[in-house]
Amino acid sequence: MLEILTGWLLNYLIHSTVLLGGVWALERAGALQHPAWRELCWRWAFFGAVLTASAQPLLQVAGVDLPVKGFGTSLEAPQAQQAPQAQRAAPVSTTTRREASASTVSPAPFVRAQPRPEASPQPEAEPGRTIARIDATTDEIDQAASADAAVPATVADRMTVVTDGLFDLSGENAVRRWESLRAVVAAFALAWPLLAAWGLLLTLARWIALRRQVRALPLVEDAELQAAAADLAQRAGVAVPTLRVSPLWPSPLVAPGAQICLPATLMRRLEAGQRVAVLAHEIAHLRRRDVAWRLAARLVAQIGWLQPLNRLALRRLDLLAELACDTWAAEEAGAMPLAQGLYVCASDRVEHAARRDARRQQRPSLLRWLPTRGAAPMPALASAMAAARSPLMQRMHALLEDGPMSDSPSAAKRRVGRWLMAGGLCAVALAVPMIVIGKVPRISLDIGGAMASLSGAKVTRQITRIGSLERHVTYDGELVFNDEDNDLVSLEHQLVVSERAGGVTRKFEITRDGQNAMTRKYWVDGESKPIDDEARRWIGEQLTLVAESAQGSEKRARRLLARGGVDAVLTDVDKAQDPMTRRSRIEGLLATGPQADETMTRLIALTSKFGSDDFQRRTALTALIEHQALTPAHQRQLLLAADQLHGAFDRREVLVALAPQLSMDREVLAAWRQTVQGVDGDFDKRTAIVALIEEGTPATRAERIRAALDATQLVQGDFDRRTVLETVSQREGGVAAGDVARYAEAVRAMSSDFDRRVSLTALLEGSKVDREVVTQVLRAVEGMGSFDRAEVLTSLASHMPSDPALVTQCRQAARGLNTHDRGRVEEALDQLTPS
Repeated sequence: MLEILTGWLLNYLIHSTVLLGGVWALERAGALQHPAWRELCWRWAFFGAVLTASAQPLLQVAGVDLPVKGFGTSLEAPQAQQAPQAQRAAPVSTTTRREASASTVSPAPFVRAQPRPEASPQPEAEPGRTIARIDATTDEIDQAASADAAVPATVADRMTVVTDGLFDLSGENAVRRWESLRAVVAAFALAWPLLAAWGLLLTLARWIALRRQVRALPLVEDAELQAAAADLAQRAGVAVPTLRVSPLWPSPLVAPGAQICLPATLMRRLEAGQRVAVLAHEIAHLRRRDVAWRLAARLVAQIGWLQPLNRLALRRLDLLAELACDTWAAEEAGAMPLAQGLYVCASDRVEHAARRDARRQQRPSLLRWLPTRGAAPMPALASAMAAARSPLMQRMHALLEDGPMSDSPSAAKRRVGRWLMAGGLCAVALAVPMIVIGKVPRISLDIGGAMASLSGAKVTRQITRIGSLERHVTYDGELVFNDEDNDLVSLEHQLVVSERAGGVTRKFEITRDGQNAMTRKYWVDGESKPIDDEARRWIGEQLTLVAESAQGSEKRARRLLARGGVDAVLTDVDKAQDPMTRRSRIEGLLATGPQADETMTRLIALTSKFGSDDFQRRTALTALIEHQALTPAHQRQLLLAADQLHGAFDRREVLVALAPQLSMDREVLAAWRQTVQGVDGDFDKRTAIVALIEEGTPATRAERIRAALDATQLVQGDFDRRTVLETVSQREGGVAAGDVARYAEAVRAMSSDFDRRVSLTALLEGSKVDREVVTQVLRAVEGMGSFDRAEVLTSLASHMPSDPALVTQCRQAARGLNTHDRGRVEEALDQLTPS
């Protein structure tokens, strides 16, 4: 829904900009001289943008697909260049939404530190990747999937502020930017309809309030004016309006319900001919139905409140409506009386505004914003003769000079012009490529499905795209299949399946006819065909896919287990047509219960047949890890399979999932290190290594820390390496004595003095400082700048034992510092020296 809403809004903004901007350009170029044609152009451009933006999806026109990442789908780290959302094909299952949630990465917070080298460039996405998508599913599947969804926490959530300089997190920042963009777009797309709905309700409320307010005004008792109104209404071909006396508004206006409000003071100032001319102007508004047009324009403006050109269009339409009414009134009552009446109306309005402002200025400053009694502003939904922004001189000049506005086109020309204008503007708007957010499917007119939806039935629609193959499935209610899952036993209303493959479109429809009977129809390229053996075979294959998507792969796996054992299920997994179906069938077998070691071996081997679809392969490997504890042999096999993944994000997710049960077997650790080494981004490497440190049992903590320290040399960035070292230091008991040398070696490989200082300070604060720690720290500070080395030595002095030999070594390490920093270190060391 979010993608459709945002896509419609973007298309409306583009269409309205093209149409309104085009009419404005034509007007500026002098191509629209006659007011009638000018009004026609502005009106069609203003209202046509809503129609063309809404109708464009129905016409199957070319579309421009905007990136799906960040709009309506889960967001993966930027290192994963593939598009997993676009690869989710084939049947709908309860794992569809779970996959999207499981692949979500929490955005890393901004961490303040010193700059580090830029991250290495990420590999480009592989060409020729298959594209598939499920665009609709049932409410039950949504609920089942959301109930199982889990968002893994990231190590970035544990980062802290450590300095005042802004540090560019590269991958983390990219994740945060995408998440921020997604949040902004979501807020924008949700705020727009809320504000539009509020504007629509407010406009309708004002409309109703204006009708009630006008009906409460007293009627005009002037018989001469009432007779003139009846005569003018007959000439205009409208019902005789109701004339009312208005003490509120300084200008005559036409209100909803064919009510004409005439200011009492103004009517006394005007002569008889001028009053008739003013009345003719207002009746011209009724003749043109300007009040209804004005209401419709305000409603459209509320829907498209983001379009700034709408304000220009409303002002143009108001002015052109006044000019058109002036033309008709001048023909019926005379141009001079109308011009004089218009001038008196405008001057009276100015005097009225001046008196209102004077009364407002007499109030205390805090109360000046309150409305002034007896001086209500002109209602926006009424057609006023002398509006605040009405160009008086232009209207009077047009009246007195008898300009082109009096040369009105004939009714026949106007009708032809309307159709030509509508067709031309619609063609221009529809020629603009349609914006599609997240590959939203084109809208198809499904009357039966719409009626089923209105009747409360559950309607399921599936769209599958795999390369050149495209499959559409629509059905309502529940489907009951036979034991083979290749035919229907019963259905509630209708099932329609359409598939286009190899340039041929085949479609079949099964409709319930009576209590148990079903009617079947079959088409090839739109031509009805008899259901022969080939058609039955194809329909059976399609029904099997529909059954699997509707019932889930677990039922299919259990049926095959009962008939042919595990071999039958594994054969079924192997012959799956697309990666998502293969992954779903693997999960279906795992859902039946614990599997034998041989079965797990074969399942891990089957993940190598996913091709370039890293998302489905990673999801299958993660399912194998989460299903049951893997033996060391299986872990090594799985890690070697994960090493074939192309995306850094997918590798990292497998490593993080395996971390809690990772065996400390030498061959398993070697395979783990090889998989980590194949990860391109430092962020993903660091996340995988930190997961190894934080997960697992206390019995294996020391071995895990040792493996993590050895793997830090695979991390190139100082920040990511420092984050791993800080995580090691924060473990219970700190760094073991036998691992201090590895820790110091990792620190010495850093190029940033700041990261070296933070890592060493973390070591001193989290570990027991003995002679070995002091020796390794003094080795690690060699070559550091004066300030950072002094900070480490000062911290070392506060944690080290009072050993004269160690104090002497620290004083020697401080000799290369400047006078101020050396003084700080000496002062700290003096606390350890007896006086």
